[in-house]
Amino acid sequence: FFYTRLTLFFTIKGDFHAVLMDAIGTDLNEPASSISAYTLTGSLETAIRASNAQFDPPYILDKLRVSTQRATGKDEIGWDVFSLRYAVSAPLDVVFTEQSMTKYLRIFTFLWQLKRVEHSLNGTWQTMKPAVTASLERDGASGDAGSLLAQEMRRCHTLRGEMHHFVSNLQYYVMFEVLEGSWDGLTKEMASAQDLDAIVEAHDKYLASVTRKALLGPKSQLLSHTLGGIFDCILRFRGFADRLYDVAKDAAMRRQLARLRVTQRLESASASASAGTTWGSVPGEDAAGGDGLLSVEFVLEMKTQLDAVADDYAKMLDGFLNLLPLQTHVDLRFLRFRLDFSEFYSNKEKGRGG
Repeated sequence: FFYTRLTLFFTIKGDFHAVLMDAIGTDLNEPASSISAYTLTGSLETAIRASNAQFDPPYILDKLRVSTQRATGKDEIGWDVFSLRYAVSAPLDVVFTEQSMTKYLRIFTFLWQLKRVEHSLNGTWQTMKPAVTASLERDGASGDAGSLLAQEMRRCHTLRGEMHHFVSNLQYYVMFEVLEGSWDGLTKEMASAQDLDAIVEAHDKYLASVTRKALLGPKSQLLSHTLGGIFDCILRFRGFADRLYDVAKDAAMRRQLARLRVTQRLESASASASAGTTWGSVPGEDAAGGDGLLSVEFVLEMKTQLDAVADDYAKMLDGFLNLLPLQTHVDLRFLRFRLDFSEFYSNKEKGRGG
């Protein structure tokens, strides 16, 4: 029954998922209708060779396949239709029926989305880690625009930390409360199974447990929809953070070029008897602020965009946390405690209410 375990864990263990997303990320950003399963299969093989998945037995890796679902909308991209599956053959298809494989697909899609947002936040960290932020604040534009830009960069860093806290705790819950807990129950029932019917029943109970705890059950549709909105906010944040730090890097580069031009003119002026030493810059250019292209209005527009992302994320997260106590399964109710163990969100909610 390695199929059962690896179908779910392949997306969450080791570095395979990160290497795979790096390999196929550019392709999956394209419209779903233009996705090539042949190209993705080549990227999958590359990811296996470059990650710890290469140490899995060949009889497992040989049955791993790329699958693309049918696109249901014009706006869908490759991320929305991509999936991995195992080619199941007789006699295992007695247990892994078409209905159960459909459930596996839903579970994989959820795990893939979770890993995608984690990978996105990790990529954002590479862009905005403290050393980079401090360097850009030091070398970027000065004046009012520079101060505002530094402030928004710090806000961006704080928001990324909040998002990472949520995603890492949710991932811990999925890994240990959902997957490991359900797997432990399956192995115990498998050990005591006396016939094929008992095996099929144990597997069905396992799938039902994972589906229910992973917010995929019929009673968790609103919760699942809200979680999808949180994931969308995180992906929007990734795009905004990349744009903001591109602006900061551009401002820093222009400032460094301005300093170089001023230094060169000062050296030329010193070397020339007819030139005054006060000539070192031209209107609109100075060593402190670059070439003046970064305006306060532009930074305020970036602030407005960050406010929108932060507000949407806060609303979605509040809705998600408020829905958790209404769930019937005790593990889902416990998830709120994991996410709010320091009562950070509860205090924020009380503050808004007051």
